[in-house]
Amino acid sequence: MTYLTFLESLLHDAAKHVMEFPRGLTVSVKKEDPNQVVTAADAAVGNRLKKRIHERFPDDSIIDEESGTVLGSSPLTWVIDPIDGTSNFAVGSPLFGVMVGVLEHGKPVAGGVALPALSDVYVAEAGQGAYHNGVRIQITPDVDPAEQLIAYGMDIHPSEIELDCRIVARLASRCRGIRMSNSVFDCMMVASGTYGAFLHRRNRIWDCVAPHAIIAEAGGAFSDMNGRSLDYTNPTGRISEVFSILACGSGAHEPLTHTISGGIH
Repeated sequence: MTYLTFLESLLHDAAKHVMEFPRGLTVSVKKEDPNQVVTAADAAVGNRLKKRIHERFPDDSIIDEESGTVLGSSPLTWVIDPIDGTSNFAVGSPLFGVMVGVLEHGKPVAGGVALPALSDVYVAEAGQGAYHNGVRIQITPDVDPAEQLIAYGMDIHPSEIELDCRIVARLASRCRGIRMSNSVFDCMMVASGTYGAFLHRRNRIWDCVAPHAIIAEAGGAFSDMNGRSLDYTNPTGRISEVFSILACGSGAHEPLTHTISGGIH
């Protein structure tokens, strides 16, 4: 099964739809996490994605950040984040994205990310490579992090701000500069070779699967911030689990995990 063409079509359609919504949409704060907000666009885009996926793959499971889980009978699970960076989107920042990932038996086999305001679409499939607007991309494996920009995503959890700041301080002394959009935009800058790494301590499964597939197929490393593989087995049972993320070139992975460990401990 090949997913690249379908993912491209799916994401172009979702990107066009999300850009039809006006700037300044009403934002609702999620009860379970005051850092997370939702707009009418999130639900509309999610429903549109689910409809098209279900029409094409009626036996597959679907996880949507906003509407929950639809259980299917196949070993495949589609993982959707209709708008990643909703806070950015709602105020008119272009730094937001739409994400769709595919798991088979808990392993990422395909993924796509649209950056609608920038007219960018990234897609990847296991064994088929990663592509940015139709052009194959490859992450340079051996670039020194000291020569690169590093992105760090940070939500405002009062009990954890000090820890995040310690990690950022350690990274800042070992790279060219720190950037923060707190959205999948940063991770796609790693895929394109613009940034050297992206890190974030608090993610859910819908934040991980699509960029994981893209970074891996582009030749990069995608793990938790301790350097361990992410476990997506039984994905529909993991929607409340918190994952940390480190996405980078393969040669930078060990130096970065070493740097991070000094900030965590």
